[in-house]
Amino acid sequence: MAVYKKIPLKPFPNGWYVVALSEELKQGEIITRQFVGKEIVIYRTESGKAVVAEAYCPHMGGHFGYGGTVEGETIKCPFHHFCFNHEGNCTKTGYDSKPSSKLKLPIFPSDEKNNLILAWFDEKGNAPSFETPTIAMNGWTDFLFAEYDLNSHPQETSENSVDIGHFGIVHGYKDVATISEMSHNGPYLQAKYGMTRIGDFLFKQTDIRTEFNVHVHGLGYSFVQTMVSPFEIETRHLVLSTPTAAGKIKLRIGAAIKNIAHPSKITPLLSLLPKPLVTKIIHKNTFKGYCHDVSQDFKIWQNKIYIDPPLLAKGDGPVAQYRMYAHQFYYEDSLQPDLYPNALAAKQ
Repeated sequence: MAVYKKIPLKPFPNGWYVVALSEELKQGEIITRQFVGKEIVIYRTESGKAVVAEAYCPHMGGHFGYGGTVEGETIKCPFHHFCFNHEGNCTKTGYDSKPSSKLKLPIFPSDEKNNLILAWFDEKGNAPSFETPTIAMNGWTDFLFAEYDLNSHPQETSENSVDIGHFGIVHGYKDVATISEMSHNGPYLQAKYGMTRIGDFLFKQTDIRTEFNVHVHGLGYSFVQTMVSPFEIETRHLVLSTPTAAGKIKLRIGAAIKNIAHPSKITPLLSLLPKPLVTKIIHKNTFKGYCHDVSQDFKIWQNKIYIDPPLLAKGDGPVAQYRMYAHQFYYEDSLQPDLYPNALAAKQ
């Protein structure tokens, strides 16, 4: 009889995570968020740069998100008007005295692309070791986004991309086939699958065959390209899992669609409508379906335990290979507490 334990996951893997959408942050604004067990502030300077910093002033602990202001290229504390630039250096005090060189506001490395503001987390404070892609959007709609607060972990949500077995059982797909085996190069992981599902499409039941081309860039950023036949619909999906506290994530999902070139491939009736309107209708419907599919995983993510090593069976997919891939985002000598410090053994 084998004995398995809940894996002692560390709550905060190293990597890039989305902390806000660009549209949420206007010039001169400050917003407060939870990120890797801390409160952070995100602000946009006069030049338009998005900056991600810890929320508390290192002088005497004032919270920048409650009464703080953006002054040029700096953020000003509401408590004593100490100002800090995007590198975390104190540029002036509220008394025009020379600030101490020891005053340093912790700043997270950040990036902004595709309407996303990303922050880099590294437990040891090391600089980013990889980048997330810039997605060319010519000929595509903007992404529609939805977000959810869940009890889960970024490694769990990303694992779905290789867990072939759950596609049929949880999501109702059939004829699941691997088109391209999972492979990875450093933090980048790729795989391609095809599967079919009978579903409602524009008010009629039909077989929908979809190919999924999965691109994973660390545990917080997954980009999926799809081709839906026989309709010649191409979509793009984002799965963005951000750890907010131990065992909790903010999950953002996004969907975009390629401008519809041949509406009659979907149904002859759509050829009577302007192509931009057809694209808008299909985008709205595919996004609704995408949100539904992702939500089917929520009860499982929020109530499962994490068995490692899993007792795998034929049909599970490359879960073991994924787990080995995920190891690179943790330090062997990590000082983070285990996510499940009091896990009981589960016997099978």
